[in-house]
Amino acid sequence: MELAQTLIALTSGLLLVHLVAHGIHRFFFHPLARFPGPPLAALTLWYKAYFDIILDGGWAEHLDFLHAKYGPVVRVAPDELHFSDPRAYGEIYGMGTKFAKQDHLYSCFATDQSVFALTDLHEATQRRNLIGPFFSRRAILKLEKVVQTQVDNLVSRLLEYESTKEAANLDFAFRAASLDVITAYCFGLKGGLTNASRSFQNDVLLAMDATLPMIWVFKYFPFIKHFLLSVPEWTAAYLKPGTTGILEQRQQMGAQIDKLLKDPSSLEDIEHETIYHHLLNPQPENQRMPPISRSWLLDEGLYMRFAGSDTVGNVCTVGAYYILTNPSVHSTLVEELQQAWPDVTSTIGYEALEKLPFLTAVIKESLRMAHGVVTPLPRIVGPTDCEISGTMIPAGTVVSMGATIVHRNPEIFPEPFVFSPERWLREDSHELEKYLVAFSKGPRSCLGINLAWCELYLIFGNLFRKLALVAKDASIENVSFREYFVPIHRGQHLQAYVHAKAR
Repeated sequence: MELAQTLIALTSGLLLVHLVAHGIHRFFFHPLARFPGPPLAALTLWYKAYFDIILDGGWAEHLDFLHAKYGPVVRVAPDELHFSDPRAYGEIYGMGTKFAKQDHLYSCFATDQSVFALTDLHEATQRRNLIGPFFSRRAILKLEKVVQTQVDNLVSRLLEYESTKEAANLDFAFRAASLDVITAYCFGLKGGLTNASRSFQNDVLLAMDATLPMIWVFKYFPFIKHFLLSVPEWTAAYLKPGTTGILEQRQQMGAQIDKLLKDPSSLEDIEHETIYHHLLNPQPENQRMPPISRSWLLDEGLYMRFAGSDTVGNVCTVGAYYILTNPSVHSTLVEELQQAWPDVTSTIGYEALEKLPFLTAVIKESLRMAHGVVTPLPRIVGPTDCEISGTMIPAGTVVSMGATIVHRNPEIFPEPFVFSPERWLREDSHELEKYLVAFSKGPRSCLGINLAWCELYLIFGNLFRKLALVAKDASIENVSFREYFVPIHRGQHLQAYVHAKAR
């Protein structure tokens, strides 16, 4: 008995000594010891975990405080630096950078084989080369009608609220429509989510809202993710009933993939070109790709649906809020659309809409205020030391800079919390383009950027030309968010009364 107690005491003592020695090394002798930051952040990742999990996605918000206190380069974790100098964004993410993604973040989405989650730049480049042509501007213009059909459906559904005199939930409406666009464009499937319920709520969107907060749990407790992925789907649904919508998406996509893998000729039965035409028929220059597998196709498809719906939907919600609460912006936008599109019964396309300067400025300002991805995207410096923002950074360091920090920089965007499309209409506004980072920059930027622009032009153009929208009880809470990679709106959703425009 005494021997056992002695061994426990000795083990505990050795563990304590190890932890103290480890802490002393991190605080005084680590390569990042010279950088300022919270002492606790230098010692443990649990500092970030506190803001991610306990403070409900509060890390992006806390970064503003850290930079105000410690300066433009802050040590935010034992091996990680975060930057606020605008130069740093291009040096971390821009063209020519070869930094790898940090697996600690990207593995928590449970789509490990998607091009988004791949950490190796060379492998990711091969995958992007395979998929990229499907998201080119040329491909988007070719399939513009697919997008327009979903936008027309959104307008029709919103018009149903005119007779009921109820306010429509624009937050759910935009997200449902953008998810339907992705489903139709990428997979040739009919999403039908815009028509799913009277209030635009549906199991898929509700499941996204229920499961997104879990990504930070998966980040710090990966065994929970592995456990949930290893049990039967019905078990996961029982443990967290709100996930049923996502499980239905997996089943729908899985059935389509199984059919295509069993009979590749069935691709010919799909009405238009889809992402599977590129994934299942790789071009000669991509023959070094790994073998096609069900899990790869499923991971790729699931992430596309997630990324392509929440981000565009959020930009539409944020833009609509600021348009509807700013009479000057609203009237200027409507007037421009009416002049360019006098006969609303006719059709005006994407290329015509993108030539409208004020509409373009509104969309850019909406992207700036919505941010896109709001979590700083971690990259690993290597294989050698490099200079970022005028400072030498040791190889192996995790570096990042959040889009919110760039978009709210008052030296670049004066009065950054004011929605001002006019900032994009000045003679020198082209200088601002490099600081609009809603789609990130460089070799790992958003693959769907061309599709997103097309959606935004068609949604904003059609809605504000065809509908008269009046916000209901609008407040900044409609667009306030918590940071779970993409913004999650915790407050009252944006709602509006709908009327058809006089022809």
